[in-house]
Amino acid sequence: MSIWSGDSLRTFFSFVVLAFFLTFVFIAGVLQEVKKNRAFDQKIDFPDFGHYNGNFIKNMPHSVLPIGDQRKRIIAIGDIHGMNSSLTDLLDEMHYDPKRDSLIHLGDLETRATIHDSIDVLSFMSSNNILGVRGNNDQKVIEWRAWMNWILSHPGGREWLSVMDKRWPNLDGDKRLQRTELENWVETSKYASWKKMVPTGWHPLGKHYRVARAMSPGHFEYLSSLPLVLHSPTAHVVFVHAGLLSSHPKLQASDPRQPLSHWPTVHDQHDIAKLRKQQELAVLTEIPENKDPWTVTNIKSVLDTGIVSTSPKKGTPWSQLWDDTMSKCSGNSGTNAGKSYQPTSLPCYPFTVIYGHAAGRGLDIKRWSIGLDTGCSYGRQLSAVVLNGSSFSSATHQFGHNIDAQDPQSQEIVFGDNGQARIVSVSCA
Repeated sequence: MSIWSGDSLRTFFSFVVLAFFLTFVFIAGVLQEVKKNRAFDQKIDFPDFGHYNGNFIKNMPHSVLPIGDQRKRIIAIGDIHGMNSSLTDLLDEMHYDPKRDSLIHLGDLETRATIHDSIDVLSFMSSNNILGVRGNNDQKVIEWRAWMNWILSHPGGREWLSVMDKRWPNLDGDKRLQRTELENWVETSKYASWKKMVPTGWHPLGKHYRVARAMSPGHFEYLSSLPLVLHSPTAHVVFVHAGLLSSHPKLQASDPRQPLSHWPTVHDQHDIAKLRKQQELAVLTEIPENKDPWTVTNIKSVLDTGIVSTSPKKGTPWSQLWDDTMSKCSGNSGTNAGKSYQPTSLPCYPFTVIYGHAAGRGLDIKRWSIGLDTGCSYGRQLSAVVLNGSSFSSATHQFGHNIDAQDPQSQEIVFGDNGQARIVSVSCA
């Protein structure tokens, strides 16, 4: 007699079918997960988050220059870092009038104060379309916002960002211990695969991330429109966040590859305005370091090897090198044929750089460079340089009555060819 009855066979085949089905479902699930993980394990082709858009050098509108009009002023302000109350105090101190004054910021508008104050500064700058340049902190905010827009274009991206916002409202992703807590959560959550979507070295929920998350599309558009260098060939002045080099750091000053080692070729060698403009552009566009976004937003010094550095304690301050070079410019005294130069002179005209970034050096006034980052976000001061008609004239003028000459918070300095300017500072709480 067979041990397999009809009921036993049916039961056996039912288990076999069920086993095959469950095995199929399991294998299909594993394959789907492997396929999904392989997709995220592949190297991500990140888009360009820098948003330079050709905005490297921009010419300052000639209309803002206070040449021939003592009522007009240019006010250039150092690093604000979200210190909105201090910005208001400084503008009040100078009796800022947007109808006659042109404001220029030197970058780093946000991130060291509260997010609310950073957004207020951005709102003021963007709504009034204030001239300025990008700082290194502005650039990080731009990159984070561009990254967020890219993440939002992916299915599930909006949910992931929203979950992080709600779960970690106070976490500071810039701090290692807090960052580790966030990373551990991400790796064990259902959002683990999104980790691959964050570029190496980037850490969500830090101060730049949060400002980028909070700002409006208009703020982002404004920051993205800022150039790295603002140049006025008429006034012979350049605005930049961190700094510029006056020469190739690895070449001798007299090397023919140096922009200031020779007069540029122009139709009329007696057209001084054209000569100066061509040489200034050559310095800005022919020296490799001056064409590098990272350098002009981060440089503080130059090492003995000719390498730029972000350290204020190593090498020589770039501003010192700039001033040394510009002080050797001999004007057009050697444009005539047969004229020879002294070993210490160069065939060029000097021009001035106004910059921020170097809070460690404070107010750094040299003959041909003006450093205005006086550490407001560290509780020190917020500073500005005020330029008016006397700043761009070869004649001697009184500076004007808009700022009290006896004010202990201000000082008069020599500016440009034979002009004057005034430094104004306010204390920061």
